[in-house]
Amino acid sequence: MIAALGNLSLQKVGAQAMVGLEQTGPDTVDAAGGHSVAAQTEFDDVRLILRRWQSACGTGALPPYEEIALGSVGRLSDEIAVVRRLGDEPPFLLRCGQRFRAIVGFAESARSLDELPYVFNLAIGFAIDKASLASEPRLTVCHWVVDGKVSIIEIVALPLSCRWPGEYFLLFLRPRASQFELGSLLINSTQEGIIGLSPIDCGHGAISDFCILSVNEAAAGFLGSTIDSLQFTLLSDALTRVGISEIPQELLRAGSGGRISSFELAYRLGQQRVTLQVGVDIAGGVLAVTLTDIRDLKTRETLFRSLFDDNPVPMFVRSQSTGIFLNVNEAALRLYGYSRGDFLDRSLAEIRVESTSNRERDGRGLVLRHRTADGRELDVIEYTSETLVDHQVAILSTIVDITERKRAEAHITFLAHHDPLTGLANRTVFTRELERAVVSLKQDGRRFGVVLIDLDNFKTVNDTLGHAAGDALLIEVTARLKELVRKTDVVARLGGDEFAILVPAVECRSDIEELGQRVIRDLTAIRKVDGAEIVIGASIGAALVPDDAADIDSLLKCADLALYRAKQSDKGTFRWFEAGMDMRQRERRALEIELRGAEIDREFELHYQPIIRTQTGKLRGFEALLRWHNPRRGMVSPADFIPIAEETGKLDELGRWALAVACREAATWPRELVLSVNVSPVQFRKGDLVGTVGLALAGSGLEPHQLEIEITESVLLSASSTNLAILKQLRSMGVRIALDDFGTGYSSLSYLRQFPFNRLKIDRSFVREIGRCPESLAIVRAVIGLGASLGIDTTAEGVETVGQLETLRAEKCGELQGFLFSPPVASESVAAIIGAYFEETSRLA
Repeated sequence: MIAALGNLSLQKVGAQAMVGLEQTGPDTVDAAGGHSVAAQTEFDDVRLILRRWQSACGTGALPPYEEIALGSVGRLSDEIAVVRRLGDEPPFLLRCGQRFRAIVGFAESARSLDELPYVFNLAIGFAIDKASLASEPRLTVCHWVVDGKVSIIEIVALPLSCRWPGEYFLLFLRPRASQFELGSLLINSTQEGIIGLSPIDCGHGAISDFCILSVNEAAAGFLGSTIDSLQFTLLSDALTRVGISEIPQELLRAGSGGRISSFELAYRLGQQRVTLQVGVDIAGGVLAVTLTDIRDLKTRETLFRSLFDDNPVPMFVRSQSTGIFLNVNEAALRLYGYSRGDFLDRSLAEIRVESTSNRERDGRGLVLRHRTADGRELDVIEYTSETLVDHQVAILSTIVDITERKRAEAHITFLAHHDPLTGLANRTVFTRELERAVVSLKQDGRRFGVVLIDLDNFKTVNDTLGHAAGDALLIEVTARLKELVRKTDVVARLGGDEFAILVPAVECRSDIEELGQRVIRDLTAIRKVDGAEIVIGASIGAALVPDDAADIDSLLKCADLALYRAKQSDKGTFRWFEAGMDMRQRERRALEIELRGAEIDREFELHYQPIIRTQTGKLRGFEALLRWHNPRRGMVSPADFIPIAEETGKLDELGRWALAVACREAATWPRELVLSVNVSPVQFRKGDLVGTVGLALAGSGLEPHQLEIEITESVLLSASSTNLAILKQLRSMGVRIALDDFGTGYSSLSYLRQFPFNRLKIDRSFVREIGRCPESLAIVRAVIGLGASLGIDTTAEGVETVGQLETLRAEKCGELQGFLFSPPVASESVAAIIGAYFEETSRLA
């Protein structure tokens, strides 16, 4: 019981004592203001005690203990106790009446208030504290069971004075008149219906009906009646009034001593449908029947079944204790591929693949692997919650199929670590493996190496045959590299046509060199891709740790320098890193920086090499060649700065400048002479070449037919349709077009079909070998014959000996160019060459 505490204050206002109830806790009523004692206490004799206490009060002093406590209190003495409180010690009972002791359950020998039940200890202590603080009587109340009934107990504390040490109080305790049966209170306060039934035997031990011995308010409400109307009537009559024609067999069986079981009872009461869960117990031949309203439960169950059965998410229910499947929805049957009967005949262990030790969590669910009827394995997340099925705890599982998500995640993870085209490790993984190799080096001292591979002529394949062919070639290269390496080696694609191999535990340098040579041999052996003939090769650079470098960054840099040197020296070669390579690379970088900052008008100039007609020996014209006079280095070879200018894009600016200057200077030559100017692929990509040529011609006054643009095959390999359109525009302007280095590319002949060139220039490599290599002579002869048949002039470059001259003249080559006649000369020397050739009819006779 919870004590409801209040207090009573006596005001000294004459003969009538006035009391007020002070707010003391959540269970009290705020009745602040003046109230008579009668308004607070039910008892007249208590009012007399209060008046006696008031009368005994002196001026500002409490009534003496002897006058109040020792005086005659008549029949009230059984309900009175005298309490003394000394300092911090618990209050002590000096005397205690029998009724007082009986109500609070106080033993005869007990003296301390701490020995009282908690409710009384709290209420009395509160009354004493307030009376002591106010020096006036105080009243509190609390609830207690007295004689089997719940009563409100009044407790009045009157403070007293005494000549002995300590504080003294007179306590009065009595139950108020209002009382109620606790059992009835509890039974009628429950929302469950409770009915006591006495079986009626119709003879032969068969129960035909029941007499209602007791019924609570909830049960009467379920039956649409009242307690008074139902008590001592027949159960059959009560049921008939709500439309139930027969007494449930479960009750009759229980009344006859049979099996006791719960059941459901459904009927209509007015406009409402009532559904009750009926529980039965028996004691002394009387049935104790409990009625529980399960309408909300049934509604929730109906809703649950609807959400369960029609849910598109797979769900099933299994027993918590046995693990047996109790129900499954259609979505789960579709997911697992079972019929309902087959699924319910199985256990959870039959559809789960992995053990519980391998489970992982995804939020509040478990990531598991389940098996379907056809043996497929699914990745799923299983979310579980408890539910009730037939009053038994069950587990509801909701299944989310994440098989495709897991596959996508695995694919994303693969792509994050592998090249998507070839499936090889990417740069990230390769770097990680290098770091592991460094750890192994520190542990066992075994060195490791890196091999960098760059495909030769890959761009040609990609540009001429298309990206699909390029991809097919990269896949073929990957397959061959995998066959060449050991299981412990790591092959990676670093990007484009660049591959890398990590070779751990290198015993000697020859192991890596042999691997490199095998790679070159096998990749060069690739002759076809997608049915098309190709020419492919590989350049390789290699470095070792700790021989060439001490860390990963330095190792990759060294291998890259070796690769660069292999590509520069001669394609299709293997090169180790050498200490001088780093110096040359730094030198090249320095040259690049100087080229970027070069002042073109001050540092660059044009030299001109004459072109001679073979049969007449007359001067046909000049080829303009770019030269760089570096303020610090002096004259820099075109072989050194032209590749850098192409890589950096500087060649576009240089090309525009050279074209304008060459046209301006050529405009002063005789009009029958031709100016030949080289144009780089960079100028096709970056500049408006047609516009640039038009401006150069207009600004110089040079006739279009006097200008000849020289291009290499690489111009046509890159965006060939676009560049062919540019060439046709130049031809329509009257400008001549020459194809330089003819014969060095494997697809040169195809371009003669697409574009009518004015001139073919035979590469100097063939001219150099013309006297001692029959194959070179055959190629030169074929080019000259091809040009003649197509009406295209031919020019041989690099003529340096009289023997080469005589051979070319015999083969009827149209024009010659080389050191035999003149090296490239500065612009101021051109006039002398022109004068010399125009004064003499022939320089070749």
